[in-house]
Amino acid sequence: MYPLALFAIFLAVLALIWLSRGGKAPSKGATPPTRKKAKKIASLPPFVQANKLYYQQLLLKRKELPCYCLATSAIKTTRNLNETQKEFLYQELKKVPLPSGAAMRLSEMLRDPFVDSKEVAALASSDPVVSARLLAVVNSAYFRPASGKKVNSIHRAILLLGFNQVRNLLFQLVLEHAVNRYSPLSKEEIRKIWLHSAAVSVAAGELAKRQKEHPGLVLTAGLMHDIGKFFLPFFKLEDEGSFLAHEMEEDTPPLLREENQTGFNHALIGGVLCYVWRLPKEIMQAVSYHHFGHFDRLKRLSLRMRRVITTVAVADYICHLLRYADEDPYLYEIPKEALAECGFPDQVEFLITPELEKEIEKMVALLKEYSFQ
Repeated sequence: MYPLALFAIFLAVLALIWLSRGGKAPSKGATPPTRKKAKKIASLPPFVQANKLYYQQLLLKRKELPCYCLATSAIKTTRNLNETQKEFLYQELKKVPLPSGAAMRLSEMLRDPFVDSKEVAALASSDPVVSARLLAVVNSAYFRPASGKKVNSIHRAILLLGFNQVRNLLFQLVLEHAVNRYSPLSKEEIRKIWLHSAAVSVAAGELAKRQKEHPGLVLTAGLMHDIGKFFLPFFKLEDEGSFLAHEMEEDTPPLLREENQTGFNHALIGGVLCYVWRLPKEIMQAVSYHHFGHFDRLKRLSLRMRRVITTVAVADYICHLLRYADEDPYLYEIPKEALAECGFPDQVEFLITPELEKEIEKMVALLKEYSFQ
């Protein structure tokens, strides 16, 4: 009697469970919630799983910053200017002299990955300003040899620093003269832009090396990407309300605010300045399009050029996220198509590593100590 009663109770419980599930048996392919979560975690790259706390902190930083989308914005390029505007911009920027001298020749020489270090040293030794800068840098606390002995040889200084560091410092040395003499910005404002530009240059170079590409072009493009900011105040309108290229709202992207205030933007001004200085076309395009917004705007360019521009844009994003910025930090969204074409992950934060941060910090600390005197 009792066994039959227990069996009846057991059947009743099963019936209740069945009814509570809507009368459906569990699917064979159903994955328990715990398994789904485990699968999601397993899909993360191994280095992210191994440094979860580090990347959690980066993602928290990302949430703190405004992120602007330029995909639907009508960003000005030289194609959008009429002939009068083009001539005005060209004539104004012609007043800033063409960089020249040993530092510029050295910078160009260092684009060759097979250049002889002795040849580089011979040219560097011919310019006392360049020589002094290289020796000051190599004997700094950041590069001093383990032996502690002072380095007096330009050749040894170049070998210890590495061509990429030397090239970055030399190119900045070239541009410092023109910027410090002709930019209407204060020394502190100039200093902030240089530090951000140097950080972007280092980040872009490291990203290029990961892609097994020679970093020379992106190093220069990264250093030059914000060159237009130094001269933006030249074009500030007396009455900002007299010319509104874009409707002003509280969350208007900074690039579009520039166009409202000047009629141009720093990328456009920087591109024209590269033309005036007769820099390589690749550098001019990288400076002009590093805030491209929508991937379609790059499609007329070569694959190599699109990769350079995207690498600089990603490096700029990384340096703003890490607070190596010349102003209040913010981010510009980078199209997923552009990231995929470079082999970068959708989550740009996953490109950042502690090693990359150290490389950026080293260059920034170096420039703080030996630049802007």
